[in-house]
Amino acid sequence: PIRLVGESFGADVNYDAATKTVGVLLGATQFEFVIGEKAAKINGDVVLMDAAAYISKAGRTLIPIRFVSEKSGLNVAWNGTTHVVSVTSKAPITTNIKIGLVTDVGGRGDQSFNDSAMRGLEIWAAKKSYVKGGGYTAMTDAAYKQSLADNAPDLTDRGITPLTNIVPVVLESKEQTDYIPNLTKLAEDEGCKMIVAVGFMLSDATYQVAKDHPNVKFMLIDAQPSDPQTYAPLPTLPNLVCFLFKEEQCGFLVGAIAGYATKANKIGYIGGIAVPAVQRYEAGFFAGVKTTNPTAYGTDGKNVANVYAGSFGDQPAGKLIAQTMLGQKCDILFHAAGATGNGMFEAIKEAGGPDKGLWGIGVDVDMGKNPNLYPAGTLTSAIKRVDFATWMAIKSVVDNTFKSEAVTLSLTDGGVGLAQGNVAKVLAADQIAKIETLRTDIIAGTVVPPTDPKAVPAWT
Repeated sequence: PIRLVGESFGADVNYDAATKTVGVLLGATQFEFVIGEKAAKINGDVVLMDAAAYISKAGRTLIPIRFVSEKSGLNVAWNGTTHVVSVTSKAPITTNIKIGLVTDVGGRGDQSFNDSAMRGLEIWAAKKSYVKGGGYTAMTDAAYKQSLADNAPDLTDRGITPLTNIVPVVLESKEQTDYIPNLTKLAEDEGCKMIVAVGFMLSDATYQVAKDHPNVKFMLIDAQPSDPQTYAPLPTLPNLVCFLFKEEQCGFLVGAIAGYATKANKIGYIGGIAVPAVQRYEAGFFAGVKTTNPTAYGTDGKNVANVYAGSFGDQPAGKLIAQTMLGQKCDILFHAAGATGNGMFEAIKEAGGPDKGLWGIGVDVDMGKNPNLYPAGTLTSAIKRVDFATWMAIKSVVDNTFKSEAVTLSLTDGGVGLAQGNVAKVLAADQIAKIETLRTDIIAGTVVPPTDPKAVPAWT
């Protein structure tokens, strides 16, 4: 049975019932078999086996063991007297490190927060490409470098490289009641060495499961666990590291850009759920608008349209909110709403986009590079390096340097940033220079954007 042998040597084995195709990733070798055929592929090259792959009456997928093993650098021996087949490694077996990840309800394909975390695990750490429907294939060096170039051009000095023997295991949460079962499954059934919990909404569940599984390390993104009644910080756990970000910094910069870019002096902000990270984006954004365009900001920010959708995964709601704002003559919209915000770009595109003077601002990742959204209508993006933070946490496990602490990433260390996007098409040179001055002032500490939306009116 290929799954039994393959997984014993740390392989990923996946079966597509629709095409009757078996994929096996064993070390650096990618196999592809089709049930009932002798033809197979090794790293894309067609080869011919002595016998065809088939499925037994017991439902086992059977493939010639000598073929797979020897093509993977293993030794195969047959003892005719004892009728025993031995499969052994020619070199010491390196231990794989299983890293689990539980998404928030936005899930895979949110084009934002969850996808960024999975990029840090699957691509940057494990150097693997996700196969739609499940499983992974080995990633080429060129594809790996392209991912860094596309998503982290300003992190070339951070030493991001693939980590040895990382095996990703990702579980998607469809609703909040999935959090604890998913985290528990990764800790108990999958035997993960570390589990990444993506987002503030997983805070309580992560703390509970981490407390119950002291031998498993956990990374919590965007939160520090607190008492749900008093909001007082809970006692630290030795197996839990928390990563936070200064979203108010990158939010401030895109707000400053929006203040310069608006022609109607009408700007809109779309939030997902009012969790602390999203509110920090809001506070920074409003302060940025206030800095470069007090008219667009208005009295106490009341001139800026501000609506929360109550969800990170409701694209139609995001579109409807954006359409309402566009109808109110807003010409620049910024969202911090995960997959909900994808509807904002849809609305802007349908309303005419830049040809009508309408622009969207992305969040968490450089959405101007995502062909599935609206690159031509993306002015800039407030970038939060969830991918980099995820890679850093995994590296600490590989290097045995894991520490229980709260890490806050900022402009200073590359944790947040700003996409260039189409800024140069809209802002004048002196305005662009002013944005850069604001960026360096934030790093220097002479400009400190607010973190609480309620503090913006009094902030100067």
